[in-house]
Order: sequence, then C-alpha cells, then structure tokens
Amino acid sequence: MPKIPKNISEKTQEKNNYFYENEILPDFQARWGATLKQRKSVFEHYPNHIGMPIISAKSNAGKYFVEFASSSSVHGLNHLVAPNRHPVETFLAAFCILGALLCLIFLSFLLWGRYQNNATVIVVDTDRDQFVTLKPALFICPVPSVELKKIPHVFKKHGIKHTSEAEQFFVFLGNVTYENMMNTPIFDQVPANKWLEILYDLKKDISPNILKENDPYETWVMTERGACLTTRSVFATYATLNYWKNDNWTIIPIPDKLPLYDYNIDGIQENFAVEHMALIAACDPFELIIYDTPMRWVKPRMLQRAIMSITQINMNPNVKELRAHQRNCKDFHDAGLKTWPVYTRNMCITECRMKVIQDKCNCRPHFARPIEGVDTCNSTQLRCIGKATQSLFLFQYPPRSCECAPKCNVFTYQIRDSENTELNDTPINMSVMTLIVELPQIIYHRALLYGFHDFLTGVGGAAGLFLGVSVLSFVEILYYSTIHLYFYVKRMKQRRKKMAISISN
Repeated sequence: MPKIPKNISEKTQEKNNYFYENEILPDFQARWGATLKQRKSVFEHYPNHIGMPIISAKSNAGKYFVEFASSSSVHGLNHLVAPNRHPVETFLAAFCILGALLCLIFLSFLLWGRYQNNATVIVVDTDRDQFVTLKPALFICPVPSVELKKIPHVFKKHGIKHTSEAEQFFVFLGNVTYENMMNTPIFDQVPANKWLEILYDLKKDISPNILKENDPYETWVMTERGACLTTRSVFATYATLNYWKNDNWTIIPIPDKLPLYDYNIDGIQENFAVEHMALIAACDPFELIIYDTPMRWVKPRMLQRAIMSITQINMNPNVKELRAHQRNCKDFHDAGLKTWPVYTRNMCITECRMKVIQDKCNCRPHFARPIEGVDTCNSTQLRCIGKATQSLFLFQYPPRSCECAPKCNVFTYQIRDSENTELNDTPINMSVMTLIVELPQIIYHRALLYGFHDFLTGVGGAAGLFLGVSVLSFVEILYYSTIHLYFYVKRMKQRRKKMAISISN
C-alpha cells in the first residue's frame, strides 16, 4: 500500500485536485484510516512469547507438565497443552502420541531380539591362501585295556590279594562300557576310589612318540573309553590322572604355534603304528573325546588306509564382543562348568552326563573326575548306571537343560573309507595306519551380522520416525525428571513458605 504524504490534502486543495492516483481522494482517506486502525489493533494483541499458546494449569504438577510439554522437543506434546482445543482434538493428539510411543517400543523390542538372538551369520571363505588348518589330536584306546602280565605286580603294589575273583573283576572293569555295566561283578574288597589308579597301572603300554614329532602334549588321559594315549591334544592335561589327584584347576596357556597343514604340499598323509588292537579317533586339538565320539578299529597285523576329511568353522574377532547366547556358541574362556577349568562341548556333555548319574545313583563313576563330597560308584551303583543308560543321551544330542553350546572355533576330523590289508607274514603283532588327509577347500566363519551399533542406529531411526526425537530429547526428558524437578519442587516450597509468613504477619 503506498504511503500518503502528510501534506497530501494541502497539495490537492492547492491544485484543486480531488483524485489520488486512480481513486477519489475522500474514499482513499477513509480506507487508509481503517487500515491504520486495523494495524494498531493487531499490534495491541500480538503475542508476547514464541511458540504455540499454552493453557493455564491450577496445580503445581499441572503447571510443571505444561512447562515440560510446551518446551519439549518431542513432537506432539505441545498440542496437549494448547488452549481453545476441543476435547476430541486433545484425545486424538494423545492417541497419536501414545500410538507412536507403542510402535517405537514394539520395534525396539524387535531390534533388541534380533541383537540378542540373530547377531551372527555363517559365511563361506574360499581364499585358500589364508587358510590355517590345525593337525588333529589323535586318541588311541587299547581294547582290552588291561595288560594281564602286570596284574601280579600291580596287585602287590596296591595291597590287593591276588585271587581269581579280583583278577576277573579288574579285567571286566578295564573293559567296562555303558552297555555292559549291568553285568558288573559284585566286588567290595577294594574301595571304589582306588579303582582308577589301579586300572591306570594295569593299562597296556603304547610306544611313545607315536607320530615321530616329539609332541609335548603326548600323554595318557582317562575317558569314558578307559585309559587312552593322546597326542597333539592341548587340553589333554585336564583329563590326566595326576591333574585330578592333585586337585589341580590351573588353566594351561594356549601355545603361539601349533602343528599346521601346509597347503603347498600335495598328498599329505599321517602314519603311525600300534602294537595292540585299539580304538582310534581324530579329534580337535582343543577338545576331548567322549563315549559318543566316532572311533575306528585298529586290528593287529593289519595295514589300514583311510581318508581323513576336515571341516572347519572359525570365529571372526568382532564376534568375541558378543555374549555366548548372542553368538550361539562358546569359547573355551567362557565359564559355566563346575568340573572342568575350561569350556568345550564334550566337557559340557560329560559333566551333564555325570550329573544325571549322580542324581540317579548317588555317585560318580571311577572314570570321571572325583569331586569332594561325592562317592565313587561301587559295583552295585555301576549296575544302577547300566539300568539308566536310556537317560544318558548316548549317541544323541544332549538335552537343552545341559546348555552345551557348540564351540565357536571347531575342527571336525572324519575318518572314512578304510582299506585293510592283512600282514600275516610279519613276526610283529603290530598294525600300521595311514590317513590320507583331505584339506578343506572352503572354511566357514562366524561373522557379525547385527551389532550393538546397528541396534542403536535402528532404535534412533525409529524414535526419529515416530516421535521426532533425538539424543537431546532423551537428555531433556531425563533433565526434567531429575534436576529440573528438584529445583522446581524446592522453588515451590520456598514460595509456600513466603506465603505462610506473609499471611501470619
């Protein structure tokens, strides 16, 4: 709108001009006066604060909520305290805010569930140049395990009267299995807690350095299959008789270097000889064998050739940041076992199986680690174990109550396709075993699929989508619910105190 000069009327009268531009002068003056009045009224009623007008609350709590809602960066709260709103409008605003909040909570629970239960994924690696494949641990368990020639000397050493009954009992005990425990002879002349040491002294000897590698981990271990010679097994120490007798719980440090296969060599073979009939198993160097472990027979005067295939699963370093239940696997550092200082799946299965035996027969078998306060099973209790074999999940997956998760780094060695050739002309009662190694062409990795940063990003994006909030909004809510609330209550108390003093005066 063009402005009228102050002396416009004077000039028009002097010029005897009754028009201003294209409009009659009196009409223009009337319209301009109305415009000025309208502008003055607008200026007088112009709001004296920034933002949406707010309602006036009566209670202190209401005033505090109005203050928070009107200044909060959470979208929609200011509509709850806006004046001149119909109750239906207020209800719709509250309904939308509550619905958005519920959607945010629901989506957050979904994202949290994904972070807790589906945080990892198995990926395939085909880069053979980067493969690191460990050589297996070898377990050799003589069958039968008792050397009859040692019986007189061992009985004399342990003060046992050499009778046919005692001899038959320990020969049976040396070859006992879960299947024949029901046939255990009743024998009570020797305490059950002495049986394991006696059987260890009666075991058949196998020549040391069986793989010609001067392996520092070669030792005899006690298993559900009896006494077995093992080599390359880093965790074999935890199952030795001396480790148990000394009540040792020391954790052996993991060596920096372990025997590895060279992918540049073709036709890799493992060769060894055994003097006795035995059961053999190739196992993860960081694992022990159990009754369920697949084993192969090695018979005297036999040349045997078999193929050993390898399957490998590794864990990426960033997966270690997750908890065991998020990884769906456990590392040997993860605690949880009461009778072993480290964790492996077979150790967990053994412990769970021994617990079932303890619950049903009130004892632990002689081939298990002795525990203070728990008796070693006698002949009658061994028969009890034989009757309870259906509950021992032999050659089955352990029940969920055992909580035996797989290991995060797993090496599986499978011996198959055996070819046997009899050696009738040899004067030595020996068996020769050749394992043709099939190196893995692919390796599986446990990789991080959904980490904590992904969860935080997802929740933050959902919060911005549904409520338009950010980190500062949550800080603001925390501030109004703690620090600001404290000073607000303190200020209200001071105001009431002043009012009480003024009234009394």
